[in-house]
Amino acid sequence: MNTKKIWIISLILGLAVAGVVYLTIIDKGNSSTPASATVSQDNAETKSQKTPEEVEKEKQAKKDKALQREFTNPIVDVTKGKRAISIRVNLETGVSGYVAPNSMVDVIAYESSKDEKKDKEFRSAVLVLENVKVLTSGKSSDNKEASLLYETVTLEVTPEEGVVLSLASKDKDGFYLMLRNTEDKETGKAGIKQTREVIK
Repeated sequence: MNTKKIWIISLILGLAVAGVVYLTIIDKGNSSTPASATVSQDNAETKSQKTPEEVEKEKQAKKDKALQREFTNPIVDVTKGKRAISIRVNLETGVSGYVAPNSMVDVIAYESSKDEKKDKEFRSAVLVLENVKVLTSGKSSDNKEASLLYETVTLEVTPEEGVVLSLASKDKDGFYLMLRNTEDKETGKAGIKQTREVIK
């Protein structure tokens, strides 16, 4: 054999051995990868499995987030044990736009009555509530300017006061608000009533 043939045979055998070694290493790598991948998948599945309570909490959180609204006209937080109730006013009966969140007001309700026998009509004004906190004026969607031209005022009341206001609101004559000084805490005049005959 000459040297040239020996070199060619050596080269072919070397390539064959290198190919076998290469295939053996790649085959081991492929067989070990799925095992580790399986372990990783099992760990991921174990981590992703949630208790029914956790799933329910996530669903509730999504619902709550979907129901949240942004208010351009915010409201003061309602004190524990109290309620918020809105009454309809106009600019005149609502103290000309000076009622603002955290203002304190007295609420006067108007009522009308008729004496059929004498064919006379009477109008009465009753001091319904005293020293009531204003939570906001206007609607939740009102901007700053619109909230100064409010048609409703939201008040903080006890449940009993809310019942009185809701009943008084059914009278067509509505309400007047009296704005209080911030230092004026005097109460005890609720129920004061003035009545006069309506002159036609």
